[in-house]
Amino acid sequence: MTQQSCVLHAADGRALAALLVEAPQPRGAIALNGAAGYPREFYLRFAGYCAERGYHTLLYDYRGTGASASAPLSADPARMSEWGRLDMPAALEFMARRFAPLPLFTVGHSVGGQLGPACPNQALARAHVLLAASTGYWRAEPAPFRYAALFFWWVYGPLTLALWGYVPHSPLWRGQPLPAGVFRQWRTWCMRPEHFGPDLDGELAGNQFAACRGPLLVWGFSDDPIANPQTVAALLAHYPRAQIEQRWTHPAQVGARHIGHRGFFSARHRDSLWRAALDWIDARC
Repeated sequence: MTQQSCVLHAADGRALAALLVEAPQPRGAIALNGAAGYPREFYLRFAGYCAERGYHTLLYDYRGTGASASAPLSADPARMSEWGRLDMPAALEFMARRFAPLPLFTVGHSVGGQLGPACPNQALARAHVLLAASTGYWRAEPAPFRYAALFFWWVYGPLTLALWGYVPHSPLWRGQPLPAGVFRQWRTWCMRPEHFGPDLDGELAGNQFAACRGPLLVWGFSDDPIANPQTVAALLAHYPRAQIEQRWTHPAQVGARHIGHRGFFSARHRDSLWRAALDWIDARC
């Protein structure tokens, strides 16, 4: 297993910082589309496991985040829709060119699962795994989480934008700093039940929601306040033709006290959740 830095180039010329973890005995390749605010390094242990299982795995930072952000961040024009319209396709294209004719898959966490199977070149992938992916509509989230979300959207975020021009990492936002355009568009989507629906013919033009046939493994966790049955169902309504397999896991089923929105990627789940996800991919390889 080897790891190397590389650069992706989106169709608009934007450069994206990436890490490629190569498998010693490859049987396929995976483009991993992360969650908002999560650095590519967060997924390294899981990528290493994928490589052990025979899959070259690509990790990268979306435009406006991590090593792919412009300086100063307050001037970065990135928007969340560009992650799905330009960045995710760049990751798929890179892996398809570099490792053809190996079968290609995507693993998407949160927004990476929302938009990954609908990106313009999604058909390059044989199947998609969606982890904790949903619309994230605030009214469908349980209390008290929904009120914390409202505080983030309407108090903390606007205040930090007024002070610094971006949303910084802090005890109140533990993710990577976010540029203003990403934050504002994300807030708009999470505030309305249609989520990104009104943008499908505009900022998400070229999307493949209606064309995606999957198969999709859609995996949720019972203690995740964001990707809950209602918000997951709302997302899947955008994939009317896909072959969808849903799984719901309670932490106790895998000997855990908590999984939530990010816990799938904890190394303690190597022999449970990770193994099951790769078994599903193996079956389609």
